[in-house]
Amino acid sequence: MSGVKRTRTDEIPSSSQPQTTINTTISPKVEKTSSLTSNIEEDYNCPICFELINEAFVSRCGHSFCSKCLQRTVESLHRCPKCQLSLQSSDIFPNYTLNAIIEKYRQQRPLTSTFSKYGSIVEHISNMVTNVHTFNTEDLDRLISAIRQHKEKLDSNSEYVHNRLLEIFLMHVHHERNGAIESLTKELNIVDQDLKQMTKRQKCSSSSLNVNISTNSNSKQLSDDNPTISSDSTIDTKEESSSTSNDTTIINDAVPTWVQTGGQDLHATPDMKSEKQQVGSTPSISSVSISPATTNSSALTKAECRGSRIATSGAVVPEETNSNGLITNDDIENRTKIMMRFMDDLTNIYFSTRNSLRLTVQNDGSCNGDSGLSMFRDNLAAVTKYSRCKPIATVNFVGENFAQASIVSSIEFDRDYEHFAVAGVSKKIKLYEYQSILDNTVDLHYPVKEVLCTAKLSCISWNPYLRNYLASSDYDGFVSIWDMATAQKVRTFQEHEKRSWSVDFCSSDPKLLASCSDDCKVKIWSMHNDYSVTTIDAKSNVCCVKFKPDSQYNIVFGTADHNLYYFDLRNPREPCHLLRGHKKAVSYARFLSNNEIVSASTDSQLRLWRVTEGQCLRTYRGHVNEKNFVGLAVSNGYIACGSESNTVHLYQREISRPLISYKFDDTNNGPAKTATVNADRAKKEETGTEFVSAMCWSNRENILLAANSQGVVKVLELV
Repeated sequence: MSGVKRTRTDEIPSSSQPQTTINTTISPKVEKTSSLTSNIEEDYNCPICFELINEAFVSRCGHSFCSKCLQRTVESLHRCPKCQLSLQSSDIFPNYTLNAIIEKYRQQRPLTSTFSKYGSIVEHISNMVTNVHTFNTEDLDRLISAIRQHKEKLDSNSEYVHNRLLEIFLMHVHHERNGAIESLTKELNIVDQDLKQMTKRQKCSSSSLNVNISTNSNSKQLSDDNPTISSDSTIDTKEESSSTSNDTTIINDAVPTWVQTGGQDLHATPDMKSEKQQVGSTPSISSVSISPATTNSSALTKAECRGSRIATSGAVVPEETNSNGLITNDDIENRTKIMMRFMDDLTNIYFSTRNSLRLTVQNDGSCNGDSGLSMFRDNLAAVTKYSRCKPIATVNFVGENFAQASIVSSIEFDRDYEHFAVAGVSKKIKLYEYQSILDNTVDLHYPVKEVLCTAKLSCISWNPYLRNYLASSDYDGFVSIWDMATAQKVRTFQEHEKRSWSVDFCSSDPKLLASCSDDCKVKIWSMHNDYSVTTIDAKSNVCCVKFKPDSQYNIVFGTADHNLYYFDLRNPREPCHLLRGHKKAVSYARFLSNNEIVSASTDSQLRLWRVTEGQCLRTYRGHVNEKNFVGLAVSNGYIACGSESNTVHLYQREISRPLISYKFDDTNNGPAKTATVNADRAKKEETGTEFVSAMCWSNRENILLAANSQGVVKVLELV
């Protein structure tokens, strides 16, 4: 071969350089052989799959491919993959000569350095042992021995890796469980401290209650309000009460608790006994012992054993007493059932609220103060306060004309909560007297005032100062101000170029109002000007806008780009805070407090935001909202929203699931004539699925107005 110098034996230089000469003469040959082998193998590769040809077939144009590759290509494209000549299945033939050449090359090709490119190492060794006949028994034994040693090394490495992995897992689990034990120990210390505080409070309240009952039994007269009694007078009066009427004292002062034998039940009512009294002295009933909190008795009586029972929910419910000394247990048992439904959520809230106290807990479990306990008690009371919605009145917004469009888009109480206005796509605003609606149980209620508009209405808002002034936004982009006392229009603003979705009066400056539109603009208006005083370009369709309750400078609005924007109107060029998290358009925004906003979106979620931090505190799920405006109202920590399942859902600030759900029924939960029911059903078939479309709270916490897409307005009472 050219380029390779063959060295004769007698031309070998001195012994100082033999190795160098050999290396320089051999390495070019190795490189050339490797390059030649690579070029030959590329010639034998299939142009379709780029692998060594398997069962070579040749086309009538002379190109060879794998049989399967060529058949599949001809059946689908009817062309040669290389020269694009038209081919049919009858134009391809087996290439026996090329098959024989490739098979011979496959058996004799050298072992390459990169096995993964041409096949596994097992195939190469197998082919080498099978086809190379120069191996003798000793060579095979050495090869087997080397392979065995390598296998043992691999097994040893694998064993080490597996053991090490298991060791790391066990160490991680041990660390996690130790951390969990420490956390649980601190949490139990917090609970123990809180139980002691509640024990003291219950003893004080029981003493006050005994004083009141003893006084009432002597005077034969009940008192509605119980003033706070000082500790000294409480003890003195309590001693007189127990000496006068021992039975009364036992009934009202014995607040028993259930304690599991051999351990502490964290769901049980706190032990009302003094610390010196021993639990073991109480008798047990079915492996459960009762330890009543009596002030001057360590023995249990039959009357005390009857002082507690287990509710159907599994929670321990002590018997409660009302102001006239009669045992009443229904309220506490019902609220306990609600509590057990949300036990996991409430437990998380409890330790989250008490987190500041947890940090002060020492190793010995001692801690001071009741930081967060009163707050959690208020949250617990709010969560368990209501169990259902009761409809107390129904208003048909459409009236007797069932052919009209009936979706209620907005409903709002006036400043004094004496009237409420209802607006919708029927192009009408109707004003109803609230007390009259409650007093008259009739099929149809007629409005006090009715205003006819020129376009479908999207939103209304009452002026917080001028009692009769009402603002409205409509589908033509107009923002109008009405005097509902005369049912006349006072002013109209016409700067929006597309449909206006929302309008809101400012609470702190009643001459200002804000509106938003599909033209991507938020405008601030003054009742004294014909033109807007401020315009914010949102770059996206704006669906809702709301003033901050205590400021005329701050607003929040939601857009179709899934975001909420919090602006200071003194700098309308950029937002103070951008709240991201929703996955679809934001349809409502309401201030739950001065620093907290609740937003609704068509992603079927509500979100609670802390404005100053731009942080989402909680996500509420349970309702269905994918394409419609379903209403949103907030009051005193309660959040009410509608659903496209024609259901009203009530959330509490701390719980991510609905507390209560109320579904509008076919007969509107009230008396209705057959013709009315039939008309309603006919409308359902024409318009499709019903959904709740608007709602608002009364000045009473437990009264809610809700309206749906069929024009039915309900007054709901939370009980």
